[in-house]
Amino acid sequence: MSPAEFINKYFIIVLIFVICSGLFLGYFYPEYGHFLEALYPVSLFVMLFPMMITIKVNEMVMVSKRIGFITVVMFFNYLVSPLLAAFLGHIFLSGYPDFAVGLIISNVVPCGGMIVAWTAMSRGNAPMTLVITVVSLLAGIVLIPFWIWALAGKYVPVDGWKILQTIFFTIAVPLLLGNFTRVWLTKKFGREKFDCLKPAFTATSLLGLFMIFFIAMMSQSRLILKNLQYIAIVGLPLIAFYILLLAITLLYARFTRTTYQDMVSLVYGVNGKNMSIALAIAVVSFSPLTVLFLAVKSVIQFFILTAFYKITPYLREYWLKVLPVPAVEADKSVGKTA
Repeated sequence: MSPAEFINKYFIIVLIFVICSGLFLGYFYPEYGHFLEALYPVSLFVMLFPMMITIKVNEMVMVSKRIGFITVVMFFNYLVSPLLAAFLGHIFLSGYPDFAVGLIISNVVPCGGMIVAWTAMSRGNAPMTLVITVVSLLAGIVLIPFWIWALAGKYVPVDGWKILQTIFFTIAVPLLLGNFTRVWLTKKFGREKFDCLKPAFTATSLLGLFMIFFIAMMSQSRLILKNLQYIAIVGLPLIAFYILLLAITLLYARFTRTTYQDMVSLVYGVNGKNMSIALAIAVVSFSPLTVLFLAVKSVIQFFILTAFYKITPYLREYWLKVLPVPAVEADKSVGKTA
């Protein structure tokens, strides 16, 4: 097994190890944690740029074919999700402003690139999920700063211009550079060879994410270890958020008679948040405790998406019973349903 395959397969185990190592080393060597904070910009680049190489901006041409479905996903991503996060933050985290900001930031960001793989494994509409990813990223350039200013400003001072700059340098610039790089690599090595490189890009992006969490845990180790109740405090609203959002998306898909393939795309496109972008915003503009919140959310989100993947065979069986389609239609390639 290559290092890239190991990182991608055992992401959650490596993440927990990184967090624990950062806490342990930071407790005994706190001065090194603050010294390592100078490496945040490097870590952000390592995390964001490889992730954007795999995003195909030209997939936007498919939007006009499914404008209604895309609109629904954007409604969930940029209205239901932020307002639900703000509501739960008010209920559970009003006394912990840094955590409330983390809940808001992590749910005003778009979906992550890894959800395309999750969708494909679940026999969902992977091409549509890719389109959702691109549209969400582009919409986020405008909508993320607005929602952070409108919702997080209740808890901490928010520099709107700084947030806008952060979004520009974490979405627009990496997306543009990543697209040029993808086109160049495809022309140089061919599409088949480029597809073989995708796991390495994902693994490299995860290495950047691990670096950021390690630095954050080292720099705040003593504060966190002296307040272990923080884990329970942030865990409850996160679990409540995912249960509610997952239930809402599934119920919508069921009562609007959405096909199974599109239902899977909807669920992953709404619930699989891009933690890399949320992390970049938190590192640049907010407290290390907000980064801690995102670390916990990354673990919980992984388990939620894994749990959904495990039940998709049963959901598919149920969906085909209550929303029967001709056998030929049911077995069509996912791409043709896009």
